[in-house]
Amino acid sequence: MVETTTEAISELMMIIWRGIPADYKSRYRMSIWRQFEDQIRSAAYTNNLGKFVNSICLKLNAQIGINKTDREHAEFLLNNLNDRQALKLLREETTLIVLMVRIANQDRNDAWKKRVAEEENLFNMDEEGES
Repeated sequence: MVETTTEAISELMMIIWRGIPADYKSRYRMSIWRQFEDQIRSAAYTNNLGKFVNSICLKLNAQIGINKTDREHAEFLLNNLNDRQALKLLREETTLIVLMVRIANQDRNDAWKKRVAEEENLFNMDEEGES
């Protein structure tokens, strides 16, 4: 559940982050986070949140999320955020928002690695039992 405008914007930016192609992130891996921050700040100089999303997606070759759930959540956020307040926050608190996305992304990656490790342990235990 979203509690603040900052959290809602962070969730929207996470959806956009996930929609940036892996090859793009890989190609610019040394500067991708700075690029992401700069493009957010630049795209936020508009009066419409929809235009902001369109602009940043074009600049970063991004999709809005990677699945239907992401797109539905982004649509919900776009329909419920106050454009003026959200865009002001995106311009003035860009570094904080990107940091929130980075932390959420790291948490998601850590959870994925943990699941993979657990699955490998289960697989190895099955193999040992068959020997």
